[in-house]
Amino acid sequence: MEQEPRQKAVLTINGSDGTGASGIQADIRTLDSLGVMPVTSITTITMQNTLGIQEFHDLPADVLSSQVEAIMDDVRPAVVKIGLLRNREQMLEICRLLRKYHPQWVVYDPVETTTRGERLLTAVLKTEIANQLLPLCDVVTSRIDVNGRVDWNVHGVRGVFAAAIAAYLCRGFEFDEAVHEAVAYVRHQSVMSVRLEGRGAEHYNELLRLISCHCHLHNDVQFYADRINVSPRYLSQITRRMADVTPKTLIEQHLVLRIKASLLNTDHTIQEIAFEYGFRSQSHFAKIFRKVEGLTPTDYRRNNRKR
Repeated sequence: MEQEPRQKAVLTINGSDGTGASGIQADIRTLDSLGVMPVTSITTITMQNTLGIQEFHDLPADVLSSQVEAIMDDVRPAVVKIGLLRNREQMLEICRLLRKYHPQWVVYDPVETTTRGERLLTAVLKTEIANQLLPLCDVVTSRIDVNGRVDWNVHGVRGVFAAAIAAYLCRGFEFDEAVHEAVAYVRHQSVMSVRLEGRGAEHYNELLRLISCHCHLHNDVQFYADRINVSPRYLSQITRRMADVTPKTLIEQHLVLRIKASLLNTDHTIQEIAFEYGFRSQSHFAKIFRKVEGLTPTDYRRNNRKR
């Protein structure tokens, strides 16, 4: 039976990036700007902002399969572009569907880590992808040498490059010409694009101010998140990026600074100082102090008063 002609559409199978800088959102923008119709199937929903990924929700393989089949049965796009696949079941379904529909071109952008070095798939899955998915792909972007003409460290650039190749192939370009044009497109986008800026630094400074005012009374992260009107999870992203510590540790560090001043500049007992700073027991007070300073409040006072 003669196959019906393919339409100038690209099916992108990818994860969702809420910031729009990568994933399915960037694919749609790239494909549309290059004159082909983007059609989509989502593999993973990320809880993501300009500081990075907070959490993943991988769609079940049967849900992914249903998305792909709905498009391929009806639209029959000429090119399939594959991005983030995070589990074996998803990967096996994609392999099955590629064998079933035989698109003219399959472009695969191996998404293994984020630009910040966070691993997105296991070593075992990477091996299985190499053995089962890669033989079905016509283009694997990690194998293309662009001679330093593209800065891969910019968030989303690899995905845009792959989507651009897919678009040019869909428009009938030969492979080498499609790669050449995709490099030019990415370089132009890097110059012209306006990057989404978050408020991490602003919120971090506000957190430090609040801790300075309230750490002697409040050591609950939720208290500070409520004052800034953000989630505790977002606060954790901020403090890890800015200071490489959790919000709880940051609060404890500031609290211990005040406690050290009381230990050295007053004659209050350890128990009195513990109660002054809101600790219910002297043992909990000593535990927090030791965690930050590496010694007990008593030893700290003794060692530093001798000097």
